Amino acid sequence: MLKKAVKLLRGSVCVRAKSAYPERMLNLCSVRGIEFWDVRWIDDTALSFCVARGDLRALRRAAEGCGAEVSIERTAGTPFFFARLRRRHALFAGGILCAALLLVNSLFIWDFEVTGNETVPTETILHALREHGVHRGTFIYSFRSQDICNRVLPELKDLCWVAVNVRGCKAYVQVRERVRAPERVNESEPTNVIAAKPGLITKVRALDGEKRVLPGTSVQQGQLLIAGVVDTGGTEKPSVTTRFLAGKGEVWARTWYDLTVRVPLTYEKKVYTGKEKRSHTLIWGENRLKIGAKGSSICNVDCDKIKNQTQWTLFGLFALPVTWETETLLPYELEVTPRSRADAEAQGKDVLETYLAALLGETGSVTQRRFSTAVEGDNLVVTLSAECEEQIGKEVPIAVSEG
Repeated sequence: MLKKAVKLLRGSVCVRAKSAYPERMLNLCSVRGIEFWDVRWIDDTALSFCVARGDLRALRRAAEGCGAEVSIERTAGTPFFFARLRRRHALFAGGILCAALLLVNSLFIWDFEVTGNETVPTETILHALREHGVHRGTFIYSFRSQDICNRVLPELKDLCWVAVNVRGCKAYVQVRERVRAPERVNESEPTNVIAAKPGLITKVRALDGEKRVLPGTSVQQGQLLIAGVVDTGGTEKPSVTTRFLAGKGEVWARTWYDLTVRVPLTYEKKVYTGKEKRSHTLIWGENRLKIGAKGSSICNVDCDKIKNQTQWTLFGLFALPVTWETETLLPYELEVTPRSRADAEAQGKDVLETYLAALLGETGSVTQRRFSTAVEGDNLVVTLSAECEEQIGKEVPIAVSEG
């Protein structure tokens, strides 16, 4: 990459050498320190190769020394480009003006890239930066990253760090979100463990509190499983020996589910008409110039809209404050398409399995499952009957009154 850039700046000349022994020409160039590349044999008496613009005179002297004829086939590089421009004064002046404008524009921010945010929207961060003077068109030396951090952080409570680094015309905004501390659980608060859903108890493990059910017991939703109120004796009401505990433990039970989903036996499929509409927009800063009236973004029929943006660069090295946007509209029509019973059944099973997994959570498991299907009108009814084992205990606080 660096060699190509140097050759581009120095300029290069591609020549054609013809003699009885062309290889002597190359040997003589090597002896005299003339660098050459892209050697191609044309025939037995001629070959072509490239040399630097500054070595052209030495090459001609070497050709005279070995009796070779040298002719220039083409030239490339910056010196020859400006030499041609000198004969076109208006174009040369326009190129100088364009380069000056690009140089001036490179001193301003024309694009942003925000990274590190997961919950805080990008637009919220950019809005906070705009409020403090960092936006498209901002002079890159008019602010310091640390100052921006100190001014923006008090407004964005969910962030703990902000940095703005500018490379070329683009500002890279790096943020770090604040990690929320987990809610503290009051271990001393008296609680009961009740059944979150009906089931047949298979295992009870009371870590604190008093068991109120045993394995083999059938329970209903809301039934007390582990009590956080333990009466150790006494005749007074309430007893002075009553203890209030934070009832904790695990209660496992067999549970049953009957889940149903209706899957249509027909669906609407997109059929593209093949008539594409395209429009182009030139964007610089906050300005937009639409090119071509045929590719209007307004479509009277259903269509998919695809936008593709390409930022212009200078020799692929420096980002320019200009973006080329192409908008493509793909019109389509909705066609009613039949769905096979097998596909509908597979889709229904997948939906029911996903829903059941969400109900059971990470600890529950399915011990038995059975699917059944039936056609009702234009729908396939898929039913899942499942037997599961899961933890059904749920802690609830106990209201304790004083006095």
